[in-house]
Amino acid sequence: MDSFDPAIQSAGSLGGKTLFTLAIFAGLGAFFLGALITAIKRGIKEEGWFKFLENKEKKE
Repeated sequence: MDSFDPAIQSAGSLGGKTLFTLAIFAGLGAFFLGALITAIKRGIKEEGWFKFLENKEKKE
């Protein structure tokens, strides 16, 4: 039985190229996600977004 999606039919002939593309996009996504998380953590610490966290750190 043939697949109705032409992308699936051509993916079998490409082989490792699709996995390589997926690896590239996963790596880029992980980089930008890490940068976003780092920026948020730095903003919380430097800008004092949550004052109760600073008060808790001062008490200790």
